[in-house]
Amino acid sequence: MSYEDKMNGRLVSSLRLLTRAARPLALRSAGKPRASTSAVCHVGRRSGRKYVTPVISCQHEDSFFIALPYGDRTDWLKNVLAAGTATIVAGGQKIDVDRPVVVPIAEASSYFRPREQRMQRRFGVETALRARRMREDPSE
Repeated sequence: MSYEDKMNGRLVSSLRLLTRAARPLALRSAGKPRASTSAVCHVGRRSGRKYVTPVISCQHEDSFFIALPYGDRTDWLKNVLAAGTATIVAGGQKIDVDRPVVVPIAEASSYFRPREQRMQRRFGVETALRARRMREDPSE
């Protein structure tokens, strides 16, 4: 294992600890107007329980992107992919989304703010979730 791999592992471990500690505070403001974080509302794939997870999201046309600093192993992501739908709360608005797919971060990065792009590079984020605004008429 190279020094860079070890450092990246340490950074991700530190990020996980920080996220776990800051999550209750992040949930207070996530999705509200002028908040820097959004919330993804999803249903547990086994429990059927409703969950809310704070995330950093951005929108481009009918797509919402959420960077995945922990890769595709997180429970919230597995729940969204299994259900095929979720609700994103951003800027005080609830937006139902569907058609979730994991994409390379290069496909999404330019839509995030510069500060978020720097954080993605610093933590070696490789993927993002793309979900599309639900269509009014599903036959479209």
